[in-house]
Amino acid sequence: MKSILVTGASKGIGLEFSRQYLHQGHRVFAASRKPENSLELQHLKSQYDDLLVIHQLDVSVEESRHNFYQTLLTQTEKLDVLINSAGIIAGNEEYDYRFGNLKQEDIIRTLLVNSVAPLMITEKVFPLLSESTQPIVVNITSDNGSISRRNSGGKYGYCASKASLNMITKILSNELKRNEIIVVALHPGWVKTPMTKNENAPLEPFESIGGMMHVIESLEMKDTGRFLDWKGNEIPW
Repeated sequence: MKSILVTGASKGIGLEFSRQYLHQGHRVFAASRKPENSLELQHLKSQYDDLLVIHQLDVSVEESRHNFYQTLLTQTEKLDVLINSAGIIAGNEEYDYRFGNLKQEDIIRTLLVNSVAPLMITEKVFPLLSESTQPIVVNITSDNGSISRRNSGGKYGYCASKASLNMITKILSNELKRNEIIVVALHPGWVKTPMTKNENAPLEPFESIGGMMHVIESLEMKDTGRFLDWKGNEIPW
């Protein structure tokens, strides 16, 4: 049984990661800014009470990260997998401002939640990851963060935040290699989630997450620092 931390666990990709890891019999620490608002997460708790531990965590707030970690220390001696899944489409969490009406605070918050927070969470739980025999850090990114693939306008904050997360992933992989911690950036594909509610996303969450979990299980140290999709294919930076 592995110990797995999932941020953004109350909906979408984070919720599905939690569901599938619990189904496999692993212990899941599900962190969410407002876990009490997620009926799906509460339902999982009723099904897997002995395996699921729910935490309130705002990944963008230092005090919240500190309090979360202090509690986590009383609940586990190690973390085998960290899934940095918490993310927002834009600073207001609803829609993206277009060129000509850009909001500085919107872009800054998107970068904070999507790029900076995963780094800070990883640093915070590093001691627990170090206690695992095969620790893995997974940063949920997007092919929107691929600079070489970008051929359209819009989504300034979101795309920049994912490109930034990719660079952070690469630097972290170099930093933590000496600790034998694998760090990768995974693109889940275009998935039907609350974030993509206005889009015609073709992938169901169970399919995307099932694919990513297979990729995660197959990772070796030689894979650290890679940018992969949910099928394990390399994505250009």
